[in-house]
Amino acid sequence: MKILTYILGNMQTNCYFIINEETNNAVIIDPAAECKKIVDKLIDHNLNLKYIILTHAHFDHMMALEELRDKTNAPLCVHKYEADAVTDPNLNYMKMFANKSIKMDPPEIILNDGDKIKIDKLEIKVMHTPGHTQGSVCYFIKNNIFTGDTLFKDDIGRYDLHGGDYAQLMDSLKKLASIETEYKIYPGHGSSSWLTHEKKHNIYLH
Repeated sequence: MKILTYILGNMQTNCYFIINEETNNAVIIDPAAECKKIVDKLIDHNLNLKYIILTHAHFDHMMALEELRDKTNAPLCVHKYEADAVTDPNLNYMKMFANKSIKMDPPEIILNDGDKIKIDKLEIKVMHTPGHTQGSVCYFIKNNIFTGDTLFKDDIGRYDLHGGDYAQLMDSLKKLASIETEYKIYPGHGSSSWLTHEKKHNIYLH
C-alpha cells in the first residue's frame, strides 16, 4: 500500500491517495480542490479510482468532488449523517466561505460506524467520530488513521459550525485515546503525527 498526500485549495487541505500497488486501484480521501491536479496525478501514476471517501462534508474537503466524480465515475462514500451536507451549500459552508454553490449529487454509498470499504485486499474501516460535524469519521487502513478535522497534530478541529458539538468531540477523542496500538495519524490539515505522540502531548487526549 502506498499513501500520497497533496495539499490543495485555499484552506491547505490534505487530499490523500490510498493506492494498492499490486493493482493500481486507488481511493481518494477528501478531494479538497483543484480537480485538474487530482486527475493529472491519477493519470501520472496510472491509477484506477475505485472510491471517493469524505471524512466529513465541509466545502474545503470537497470542492473538487463533483468534477472528480464526473471524470472518473467513482462513487462517493460518506457517513449517513453527512449525506444532507453534501448536497446543501449552506450546510457544507460552500456558500458562506467559498461564495460558491456547486451542485452536488447525493452520495452513492452511505456509511455507518464499523463499516468496511474494500479495495482488493486492502480494508478501510470506518469509525464514527462526531463532534466536528455529526457525521465526521476516521478511516483506519492498516496502521494508519485518517482523522479529517477530528484530530490534528497537537490540536483538534473546531466544533462551532453546524453539527459541531464539544462534548461529542471529546467522546470521540476518548475513543481514539483508548486505542493501545500505534497508528500514524493523517489529519485533514497540517502535518502527520503518531497516536502515541498525541496521547502524550495533545491536551485534548489526556
